[in-house]
Amino acid sequence: MDQCASTLLAFPPQLNLADNEAYHRAAVLHTQRLFRMLKERARDLVAYSNELFTVIDPAVNSLSYLTVLNALMFPSLASNVPLEFILEKLVIFMMSFDGRQCRYAGDLLKDVMDAVGSGRILPPSVAVETLATAILRLDPSGSMLTSSHLLLVKLAYEADTIQLALPVIDKDVVFYPGMTNHETAQYLCDLELSPSLYISRSTGLTTKLKSSQVLEYDLLCGMMYCARREWGKARAAFERAVSFPTKEMGCSKIMVDAFKKWILVSLLSEGKYCNTPPYASAATNKTFGVLGKPYVALATAFATDDVHQLKLEADKNAQVWSEDGNVGLVEEVISSYQQWRVLSLQDIYTKISIPEIRQQTKSAETGALLNKDEDVEALIQNMIIEGMLKGVIEKNDDGTKFLIFLSPTTHLSEQEFAAETQRAAAKLKELKSIFVATNQRLGTSKEYIKWVVKESKRDKSSDAQDPTLGFEAQIDDEDLMGGLVRI
Repeated sequence: MDQCASTLLAFPPQLNLADNEAYHRAAVLHTQRLFRMLKERARDLVAYSNELFTVIDPAVNSLSYLTVLNALMFPSLASNVPLEFILEKLVIFMMSFDGRQCRYAGDLLKDVMDAVGSGRILPPSVAVETLATAILRLDPSGSMLTSSHLLLVKLAYEADTIQLALPVIDKDVVFYPGMTNHETAQYLCDLELSPSLYISRSTGLTTKLKSSQVLEYDLLCGMMYCARREWGKARAAFERAVSFPTKEMGCSKIMVDAFKKWILVSLLSEGKYCNTPPYASAATNKTFGVLGKPYVALATAFATDDVHQLKLEADKNAQVWSEDGNVGLVEEVISSYQQWRVLSLQDIYTKISIPEIRQQTKSAETGALLNKDEDVEALIQNMIIEGMLKGVIEKNDDGTKFLIFLSPTTHLSEQEFAAETQRAAAKLKELKSIFVATNQRLGTSKEYIKWVVKESKRDKSSDAQDPTLGFEAQIDDEDLMGGLVRI
């Protein structure tokens, strides 16, 4: 037991490691010793696990703690150790490990994260929270999509523990496993590294994702936001799936499903059907137009004052909504119709009476005017409370109530302006590392280099003074997500 403890406590050393090179050498040597111990003395690690866990700290001796935990969990949970003990230590580790250290034992960490993500060893709510925390401990920026992300969203959506997964899915994904033109990190411990340089198949921290898995992630994120009625975020998630680069101008079923939901949440977030993103291919848009025809017809009717046509489109395609699993979203669209009709009045009026609003707008649920002015007032008050409408209701001397539309722009106080400035500065700081990594990746792209060489040979008087202009047109769609496994 003493020999095991001595090895486990050897890293990090008492003296601070001066630089990345020293830290890297020490971490690699320690990891090699741990792997040998796990192979040759796994039984000892299990037998003395209780004593060992009292001397090693998961936040300080993360590699060592992970090694003992791995011995307890694989190839199966140790039968001679209480299950509650193992699960307690598992949760403690996942919530507190040092992400820098664990870059050196990617295979071990991924095995543990996969076990948690399976949803079979921990209660769903605990599993989702610990897995989300672990993902962000490994990559605080959340900009690298991994196989653990997919486990997280599947478990969170199925178990209805969406709130606990939000810290991860709210992050903007920029990097994907296996992307081409990425340098190899000299020192995995370098805290300035882009996550794409230390989270990879070679480090064991993720598997290579198929294009269908990336699409599934975005689709599930959109559905999770729908469950929370966060229509703007849902629209952005579905749009990523809708505009996903396709090979040979194809279009997958997931993309079609996302397109249908994207139309509906566009109505809920924007009040209108927006054109598909310009970077979606013409062939893909054509497929969307054919397979999503009932949705386009519903959206077209939604943008008009013809409530009867909207109700007709909703009713006659009831089976379509049911087969696509979109009944709830269509009901939300129908319910929100009158709210958006009220909002459209601000394009004409700055002040309008409640009775006039009742006469000019109808409910799509009934196809008729609301019964009383009080019902209209309640509708407007709810819109104001939800932040959908900026306005106030005032009463004239004769008792008539009016809605006054307020300007959407508001003057910030000095404190609010300072807070907004700080948020913007923090966001720019986060983007700096992403910009550097993306710029390096583009600079080593053979397509980009060919384009620059070609442009440099052109007549200086031509219209191509900027070598990046038109570069996008030279890249095939399937190259944009280079490295993803396609099916």
